[in-house]
Amino acid sequence: MNREERKILGLTTSSHSLVHVYEGVLPPLIPLLVGVFDTDYFHLGIVVTVFSYAFGLGSLPAGYLSDRVGPRRLITLYLFGAGFLSVCILPVGSLWTYGIIMGLIGLFCSTFHPASNTLISHGIREKGRAFGINGIAGSLGVAIVPALSAWIGSAMVWKAPHIIFGLVGIGIGFFSMTIPRRSVKKGGIGVSKDSETDVRKISYFNLIVFFTSAAALGLTYKGIMTFLPAYMGQNVQLSFFKLDAVAIGGTIATIALLSGAAGQYFAGRLVDSYKPEKLYFGAVVFGTIFVFLMAQRLNIFLVVSAVLYSFFYFSTQPIQNFLLTRYLPESRQGTGFGIHFFLTFGVGSTAAAVCGYLADHFGLESVFYAMGVCFIVSSCLAWVLLLRSKRVKSG
Repeated sequence: MNREERKILGLTTSSHSLVHVYEGVLPPLIPLLVGVFDTDYFHLGIVVTVFSYAFGLGSLPAGYLSDRVGPRRLITLYLFGAGFLSVCILPVGSLWTYGIIMGLIGLFCSTFHPASNTLISHGIREKGRAFGINGIAGSLGVAIVPALSAWIGSAMVWKAPHIIFGLVGIGIGFFSMTIPRRSVKKGGIGVSKDSETDVRKISYFNLIVFFTSAAALGLTYKGIMTFLPAYMGQNVQLSFFKLDAVAIGGTIATIALLSGAAGQYFAGRLVDSYKPEKLYFGAVVFGTIFVFLMAQRLNIFLVVSAVLYSFFYFSTQPIQNFLLTRYLPESRQGTGFGIHFFLTFGVGSTAAAVCGYLADHFGLESVFYAMGVCFIVSSCLAWVLLLRSKRVKSG
């Protein structure tokens, strides 16, 4: 990579970690917030859903704007907007006000994924590797936030994680302004004109199957990530550590989710050289197996299952991004990424409230059975993509 590519990747990776920190800061605090706001899992699940709907819905216009006003500007908007609003949680005293601010933070965060993936696709030659590295950064953000948010919230007050992460976002926002707005020329690096203009090659059936599969995985992501810390705290016993359930749940969730970074790395390295549909199908199938094993609540076995689930689930993300660059010409990729993240984060966010209802009435393990069914649906659709890719090759 040249200097400009490294700087672009530096911005996207740091911003990617942070966007998942913003997304994941609330779930580890749920055991505290139940008492603070005198509420239950269902209503806190609604707050997570509000954030996630905004996170997903904003991806549609963000994808369109990324193709027209430039992805770097949208990343800067996200960093300053989400950072400032996170600091504004300081005076919050009611659940409804908290929910409104979280929704606005989600709206600013929604600009990131379509913009960053467009920036990588247009500005970096080794796309698969860059998507993998960028994915690792996101996975690390997902992994560290349960422990970080839980420890800070337990040691200080529940508002402290929001404020600290908000200040970090503002700082990265100033860094983003050092990258020229037009550092990536229209047409990108290493992209032919044919790929930019040949709309006739788009298979809309493949796109529908792909987006439906991604939406099913989006449901599993939000449902599992919302209640994983509480589930771990309830079912994993660490007698040699004197920690409360909040800190234990957040710490164990972080340990399990760190393997997601390895999944991103290996998938990013492999997707440039192997058939992406085959990798995608394999990752989803193995993810399905370990989600159902997680529902068994077998202490250390639960942790091992969560580690392997995390590895295979997060390995799907660079593969999905790569598939979109194959299924769409460059001029449509920003819009494609917008639709993709609208479905995964927007439609997928429905799982937070639904899983909250399941947890209240049937126990937290019911969340993992329900999400396992969504994995099965995604596996079937990934198999269809694999069959169609073989048909095209044989034809």
